[in-house]
Amino acid sequence: MNEIFNTLKVGLSEHLQKVEDELKNCVKSDTPLCSYFEKFLFEKAKRLRPVFIFLICKLLNFNADDKIIKLAASVELLHSASLIHDDILDDAVLRRNLVPLHIKMGNKIALLAGDYLLSLAMKKISDIDNNSVLKILSNSAKKMSESEIFSLLKRGEQITKEEYLDISRGKTSSLFVGATESLFAIKNLPPDINILKFSEEFSLIFQLNDDINNFLNLDKEKSSDDKKCKIATLPYLLGTENSDNYDIIKTAEEFLNSRIEYAGSFLKKYNSARAKDLFLLLDCIRG
Repeated sequence: MNEIFNTLKVGLSEHLQKVEDELKNCVKSDTPLCSYFEKFLFEKAKRLRPVFIFLICKLLNFNADDKIIKLAASVELLHSASLIHDDILDDAVLRRNLVPLHIKMGNKIALLAGDYLLSLAMKKISDIDNNSVLKILSNSAKKMSESEIFSLLKRGEQITKEEYLDISRGKTSSLFVGATESLFAIKNLPPDINILKFSEEFSLIFQLNDDINNFLNLDKEKSSDDKKCKIATLPYLLGTENSDNYDIIKTAEEFLNSRIEYAGSFLKKYNSARAKDLFLLLDCIRG
């Protein structure tokens, strides 16, 4: 992310601080591995998902009440749990500029730590006291796990672009879309299909950009190697034996830009002043 993203976070600082407080209340001094969680959850986390939730609230003129704060904290815990598990699967050596837990203390402890964060997420979701939200986010967690299983089973095999996008919809989009759908459930409103589609497209764009950065080894706070792990992401799917990196990235970025334009089309029917920050968030990905 860049300075635009940091500016957006400043504008949401009051809401984001409440999310931090919710998370800190979950991870107290008697929590197992508390010292690690204090660094992993708070020192380098970008908080993209809470920022996204609050910007959707702004677009729809929703008051970011206590239940939405708890929703944002729940989503962040679900995401963080998935990262610990992902790092085990991907043999990552760096995450949020920290040595991952599976390297520090072994796979068994790391696996339990991810499960522990997942349990904290479920507890926080239950605090929202909305059965619809519980069903929505439980389904999101299920889709994330199913997608990771499918992706792991497909490692080293040739997959199609559509299979890649389906994997990304499961492991990344399901949580963004689930968070957005939960906002409507909290407000007792039917979900807006345009906002759900935007949430899906935004998260696909984010995943694609992340995969391009991994291909180019640009993310200095996270270190895992898709090629070494035999994970077929879009840059690798676009390449051939005769392709050089320039051609592959050029094609991938063209695809990325077309998806950014498509995502933006779902925002054009809404109040332009309230949608402005979501357009800025899209530009953060474009770079």
